[in-house]
Amino acid sequence: MVSPVTGKRRLLQLEIFPDRLLNFETAQKLLDELNRISGITRMVVYGPRLPEENPEDLLQGKFGVREKKYLDIMGEKIELTTQVGRVWIEIEDISVKDKIQKACEKVLPFPFDINEGLYLRTKKTITDYVRKGGNVDDISLGLFDPKSKGYRCCGEGTDKKYDKS
Repeated sequence: MVSPVTGKRRLLQLEIFPDRLLNFETAQKLLDELNRISGITRMVVYGPRLPEENPEDLLQGKFGVREKKYLDIMGEKIELTTQVGRVWIEIEDISVKDKIQKACEKVLPFPFDINEGLYLRTKKTITDYVRKGGNVDDISLGLFDPKSKGYRCCGEGTDKKYDKS
Protein backbone atom coordinates (compact mmCIF):
# COMPACT_ATOMS: atom_id res chain seq x y z
CA MET A 1 0.00 0.00 0.00
CA VAL A 2 1.41 3.41 -1.00
CA SER A 3 0.64 6.55 0.99
CA PRO A 4 -1.14 9.16 -1.16
CA VAL A 5 0.60 11.96 0.75
CA THR A 6 4.23 10.85 0.97
CA GLY A 7 4.38 8.40 -1.91
CA LYS A 8 6.21 5.95 0.35
CA ARG A 9 5.15 2.38 0.89
CA ARG A 10 3.20 2.06 4.14
CA LEU A 11 3.55 -1.05 6.23
CA LEU A 12 0.64 -2.72 7.96
CA GLN A 13 0.48 -2.82 11.73
CA LEU A 14 -1.12 -5.43 13.94
CA GLU A 15 -1.80 -5.68 17.63
CA ILE A 16 -1.84 -9.00 19.46
CA PHE A 17 -4.12 -8.39 22.42
CA PRO A 18 -4.29 -11.43 24.75
CA ASP A 19 -7.01 -11.64 27.40
CA ARG A 20 -4.33 -11.84 30.10
CA LEU A 21 -0.97 -10.31 30.84
CA LEU A 22 1.77 -12.69 29.75
CA ASN A 23 4.36 -13.99 32.16
CA PHE A 24 7.99 -13.97 31.09
CA GLU A 25 8.06 -17.56 29.81
CA THR A 26 4.88 -17.27 27.74
CA ALA A 27 5.99 -13.91 26.33
CA GLN A 28 9.35 -15.37 25.28
CA LYS A 29 7.63 -18.39 23.66
CA LEU A 30 5.37 -16.06 21.69
CA LEU A 31 8.30 -13.88 20.64
CA ASP A 32 10.31 -16.96 19.63
CA GLU A 33 7.47 -18.02 17.33
CA LEU A 34 7.15 -14.50 15.93
CA ASN A 35 10.92 -14.24 15.40
CA ARG A 36 10.71 -17.22 13.01
CA ILE A 37 8.19 -15.47 10.75
CA SER A 38 9.65 -13.54 7.83
CA GLY A 39 7.97 -10.31 6.83
CA ILE A 40 7.92 -8.71 10.29
CA THR A 41 9.82 -5.42 10.34
CA ARG A 42 9.26 -4.16 13.91
CA MET A 43 7.86 -5.53 17.17
CA VAL A 44 7.09 -3.74 20.42
CA VAL A 45 5.88 -5.24 23.67
CA TYR A 46 3.57 -3.00 25.63
CA GLY A 47 2.07 -3.19 29.09
CA PRO A 48 2.17 -1.84 32.62
CA ARG A 49 5.61 -1.05 34.02
CA LEU A 50 7.20 -3.57 36.39
CA PRO A 51 8.39 -2.22 39.75
CA GLU A 52 12.15 -1.65 39.98
CA GLU A 53 12.30 -3.69 43.18
CA ASN A 54 10.45 -6.89 44.05
CA PRO A 55 8.04 -5.94 46.89
CA GLU A 56 8.63 -9.27 48.67
CA ASP A 57 12.39 -8.64 48.71
CA LEU A 58 11.84 -5.15 50.14
CA LEU A 59 9.77 -6.61 53.00
CA GLN A 60 12.71 -8.89 53.81
CA GLY A 61 15.15 -5.97 53.76
CA LYS A 62 16.81 -6.95 50.47
CA PHE A 63 17.47 -4.05 48.15
CA GLY A 64 18.69 -4.18 44.57
CA VAL A 65 18.48 -7.96 44.22
CA ARG A 66 15.83 -8.07 41.49
CA GLU A 67 16.88 -10.45 38.78
CA LYS A 68 16.83 -8.79 35.37
CA LYS A 69 15.15 -10.72 32.60
CA TYR A 70 15.78 -10.19 28.91
CA LEU A 71 13.50 -10.87 25.98
CA ASP A 72 14.87 -11.82 22.58
CA ILE A 73 13.07 -9.61 20.09
CA MET A 74 14.22 -10.07 16.50
CA GLY A 75 17.70 -11.08 17.63
CA GLU A 76 18.15 -8.23 20.10
CA LYS A 77 18.22 -8.74 23.88
CA ILE A 78 15.81 -6.27 25.52
CA GLU A 79 15.49 -5.91 29.28
CA LEU A 80 11.96 -6.70 30.38
CA THR A 81 10.70 -3.62 32.21
CA THR A 82 6.99 -4.15 31.54
CA GLN A 83 4.46 -6.91 31.83
CA VAL A 84 3.59 -7.99 28.32
CA GLY A 85 -0.03 -7.08 27.71
CA ARG A 86 0.07 -6.36 24.00
CA VAL A 87 2.47 -6.92 21.14
CA TRP A 88 2.52 -4.40 18.31
CA ILE A 89 3.88 -5.69 15.04
CA GLU A 90 4.68 -3.99 11.75
CA ILE A 91 4.42 -6.34 8.77
CA GLU A 92 5.24 -6.09 5.08
CA ASP A 93 2.02 -7.58 3.73
CA ILE A 94 -1.26 -9.05 4.92
CA SER A 95 -0.22 -12.67 4.23
CA VAL A 96 1.98 -12.52 7.34
CA LYS A 97 -1.14 -12.04 9.49
CA ASP A 98 -2.17 -15.69 9.01
CA LYS A 99 1.27 -16.87 10.17
CA ILE A 100 1.02 -14.64 13.24
CA GLN A 101 -2.47 -16.01 13.97
CA LYS A 102 -1.13 -19.59 13.85
CA ALA A 103 1.84 -18.70 16.08
CA CYS A 104 -0.50 -17.15 18.66
CA GLU A 105 -2.83 -20.16 18.58
CA LYS A 106 0.18 -22.43 19.15
CA VAL A 107 1.55 -20.53 22.16
CA LEU A 108 -1.32 -18.75 23.90
CA PRO A 109 -3.58 -21.11 25.90
CA PHE A 110 -6.26 -18.42 26.34
CA PRO A 111 -8.26 -16.18 23.99
CA PHE A 112 -6.64 -13.30 22.16
CA ASP A 113 -7.49 -10.76 19.47
CA ILE A 114 -5.44 -9.62 16.52
CA ASN A 115 -6.36 -6.08 15.53
CA GLU A 116 -5.27 -4.00 12.55
CA GLY A 117 -4.55 -0.34 13.10
CA LEU A 118 -1.86 2.27 13.61
CA TYR A 119 0.09 1.44 16.78
CA LEU A 120 3.68 2.40 15.97
CA ARG A 121 4.80 5.88 15.00
CA THR A 122 5.88 6.43 11.42
CA LYS A 123 7.17 9.99 11.85
CA LYS A 124 9.60 11.53 14.32
CA THR A 125 7.95 12.78 17.48
CA ILE A 126 8.85 15.58 19.86
CA THR A 127 10.14 12.92 22.25
CA ASP A 128 12.45 11.59 19.53
CA TYR A 129 13.93 15.07 19.11
CA VAL A 130 14.24 15.63 22.85
CA ARG A 131 15.72 12.22 23.65
CA LYS A 132 17.95 11.68 20.64
CA GLY A 133 18.29 15.10 19.04
CA GLY A 134 16.35 13.94 16.00
CA ASN A 135 18.97 11.32 15.12
CA VAL A 136 16.56 8.42 15.18
CA ASP A 137 16.59 5.57 12.68
CA ASP A 138 13.39 4.27 11.09
CA ILE A 139 13.28 1.27 13.44
CA SER A 140 13.36 3.38 16.63
CA LEU A 141 10.79 6.00 15.59
CA GLY A 142 8.48 6.84 18.47
CA LEU A 143 9.79 4.07 20.70
CA PHE A 144 11.18 6.25 23.48
CA ASP A 145 9.13 6.32 26.65
CA PRO A 146 8.41 9.97 27.52
CA LYS A 147 7.80 8.97 31.17
CA SER A 148 11.11 7.13 31.51
CA LYS A 149 13.56 8.79 33.86
CA GLY A 150 16.52 6.78 32.63
CA TYR A 151 17.70 9.19 29.95
CA ARG A 152 18.50 12.86 29.79
CA CYS A 153 15.90 15.02 28.19
CA CYS A 154 18.04 17.68 26.54
CA GLY A 155 21.58 18.75 25.88
CA GLU A 156 24.84 16.88 25.56
CA GLY A 157 25.14 13.22 26.33
CA THR A 158 21.59 12.28 25.44
CA ASP A 159 22.60 8.61 25.29
CA LYS A 160 23.92 8.58 28.86
CA LYS A 161 21.79 7.43 31.73
CA TYR A 162 20.96 9.75 34.58
CA ASP A 163 23.23 9.53 37.55
CA LYS A 164 20.63 8.70 40.20
CA SER A 165 22.88 9.69 43.11
